[in-house]
Amino acid sequence: MVKTEISVESKHQTLQGLAFPLQPEAQQAIQLLKQKKINYIQLKLDLERETIDLVHTHATEIADLPKRIPQDSARYHFFLYKHSHEGDYLESVVFIYSMPGYKCSIKERMLYSSCKSRLLDSVEQDFCLEIAKKIEIDDGAELTAEFLYDEVHPKQHAFKQAFAKPKGPVGKRGQKRLIKGPGENGEDS
Repeated sequence: MVKTEISVESKHQTLQGLAFPLQPEAQQAIQLLKQKKINYIQLKLDLERETIDLVHTHATEIADLPKRIPQDSARYHFFLYKHSHEGDYLESVVFIYSMPGYKCSIKERMLYSSCKSRLLDSVEQDFCLEIAKKIEIDDGAELTAEFLYDEVHPKQHAFKQAFAKPKGPVGKRGQKRLIKGPGENGEDS
């Protein structure tokens, strides 16, 4: 008899994600971004070689971002978002995962999705690059200055919704019960 143990500890391979190796040019670009010598990186998966390759590191302003997002293939982007927040000048690294919906093959969608978390772990741990915000988009037109600002600094709601207490019972003693217990209605039993 074959007995299979399945427990909370059992891990499924797909949950861990795939780790395609970052090519040397891509690693170098991440170092340059960390040193703030460049402000944009675009990476792509080489599905045949199973590697993560550098596409380019062209200097990019917020207004240029939508044009950097391919319409027909998925990409990973790192953008050094320079802005002011509450009087402070900030430079926040934003990770953008662009996936143009169903224009990509299922294999491409699955591989990009599976490689994303391991890539981010590597960038944050191995390169010690702090990522302020991770964004997933399907169209470059979404990347406006306002959208980025709201993603990096979500508006804090001035009031917090208190827990909505359920309504109390109707009347003083609740709704009338069909069966009366002893002692109710002033009767002795």
